[in-house]
Amino acid sequence: MAKLVQTLLPILSSIALLLAAANTACSQMTSFTYDFSGEHPKDLTYQGDARFQSETTYLRLTDAEASKVGRVLYPTPFQFWQASGQVDFETTINFIITPKEDRLPADGIAFFIAPDGSTIPAGSTGANLGVFDSSGSYPSVFAVEFDPHANNPWDPSFRHVGIDIGSRTSSNTTEVGGAITGQQVSAQINYAGATKMITVRVTAGNKTFDVSYEKDLSSFLPQKVQVGLSASTGDDFASHDIVSWYFSATMVNRK
Repeated sequence: MAKLVQTLLPILSSIALLLAAANTACSQMTSFTYDFSGEHPKDLTYQGDARFQSETTYLRLTDAEASKVGRVLYPTPFQFWQASGQVDFETTINFIITPKEDRLPADGIAFFIAPDGSTIPAGSTGANLGVFDSSGSYPSVFAVEFDPHANNPWDPSFRHVGIDIGSRTSSNTTEVGGAITGQQVSAQINYAGATKMITVRVTAGNKTFDVSYEKDLSSFLPQKVQVGLSASTGDDFASHDIVSWYFSATMVNRK
């Protein structure tokens, strides 16, 4: 009997692994990397004030001027969810927000996921970050904001990184002080469809900041979406530059 059990154990383990693989099948959907210090890609969609100023600059989303909006989107939409599963994604953004002397830095950069065909909403300068309309909302948009300017009454009273669910009023934030301005910053954003957990880690110099939030993104995002980066200014301003951008999304089918 003992020999029979020893013989069956490897077989049973193999069957268990095969069943697990059958219940969770992954297929790569979308993946890209752009290094804007070395290339000026023509396959991205540039909106508003987003542009390359010269052969030596990064991707400039806005200059340090009042009431500007600039956005860049990956042009190919992808399916975020289906009946049998939804996407896991990860993205890394390296950026620089440069204040202008004698001005408060404003208003920040956002990574966003929006419906296919997304354009700049009306009234989206300032605190709306080029993502939300003049009312401060856009129900079918997810964003993570890197915000060096506290806009009352919807922002916390400090400079922050925030997770936005259809609104400029963040669902969760972490205070960053002046760390996200005046130097290159790296931000990593991850989402796991199985746990519905959004995690954000920001590294600025020798400081690290973390914020997370649990939300089923498939509950409000449409099936077909695009991803993008956006920045805006209002009465106060800063220049907003993107150094590099990596993104990968994988559909995970759960039977």
